[in-house]
Amino acid sequence: MGAVPYVERKATLVERPGAMRAIESILKPQGGYARYNMIVGNHRTGKTTLVHHVGHQLDGILYVNISPNNVTDKTFVEEFAKAFHWTPTTHFWCDMLLSYWGISAGEAADDRAILVKGFKEFHNQAKVFKKNKGRSPVLVLDNINHLAQVNPKLLNILQDMAKGAADDRLFITVSVTSEGGTLIQMLGKFCRSVSSRLGKVMEIGDMNHDEAIDFLCNKRADIYSLVGGHVGLLVSAVNEPDSGQAFDGVRELLLGDVELVLQEGGMELRGQFREAGIQIANHILQHDRISHRDFYQISGSKSWGDQLLSKNIFTTAPRSQWVFFDTKPMEITVHALNPGDQIMINTFPEIRK
Repeated sequence: MGAVPYVERKATLVERPGAMRAIESILKPQGGYARYNMIVGNHRTGKTTLVHHVGHQLDGILYVNISPNNVTDKTFVEEFAKAFHWTPTTHFWCDMLLSYWGISAGEAADDRAILVKGFKEFHNQAKVFKKNKGRSPVLVLDNINHLAQVNPKLLNILQDMAKGAADDRLFITVSVTSEGGTLIQMLGKFCRSVSSRLGKVMEIGDMNHDEAIDFLCNKRADIYSLVGGHVGLLVSAVNEPDSGQAFDGVRELLLGDVELVLQEGGMELRGQFREAGIQIANHILQHDRISHRDFYQISGSKSWGDQLLSKNIFTTAPRSQWVFFDTKPMEITVHALNPGDQIMINTFPEIRK
């Protein structure tokens, strides 16, 4: 069996048959498949949970979660090694203990060598699996977007490894990433050469109306009007009434969270992105969306636009030329304000009416 974590179905899983079938086709492709794939979607749309649920039932899957805590070469290879139960025959684990005790081993130069050894061992195990099973194993790199800004060199290594493995039909790499400015950057890196092996780019988006209502079942249908089809928000909104919270209280909690996102995203008075954010928000309110060109032009530069996209206020779709509000509560919050005037972040009494 592979190394994909188990999902506590009752607590976190929202079954979406169409998405699960698509993920299964990516995690268990036909023999001879020679591409690497991506699964993308906004934060909290259920990407990781669905990958866990489908992947845990399949064999031959190596799952590595790239958290903000394991983006260096050394910490990444630690997670990588644990996923396929490999212990390097070096002083590597001694270094880990020294690090735990706060003692520097002073051998950062060895990190890349350990990385190479880890990849070599995985290549050997992949060959054995393919010989025994007659198909390629799958390497899932979850939250790979964390490498885009912090460790682009490692990202390039993984990209080259994915392409090389696809060329050799040794194993298949599946990258799971959130949307936004980092997604655009990621796609640029993964598609940078003419001979790119990038195959499917599957989007895990919001549920449609029928899926959301079916999920809600006997729950209050007006929750959909508040959060749309966003899986994470639907789960939160449904669980609150289950704990005795009235719908109006749920609304206040969700929109209160949006206030914090706006504040932390630099949209408060004299905030870094206030002026540009107001112009972009007003344009989306009037036209339902804004083009990438206009978004970046208003932002002032590509760098600033990428930063603004990372604030969870706005979002983009894969291979799309459009930018939208990140969530339905964000749209409701901004719409409840004075769209032609100023976005006041200090207090929002009119939102909760």
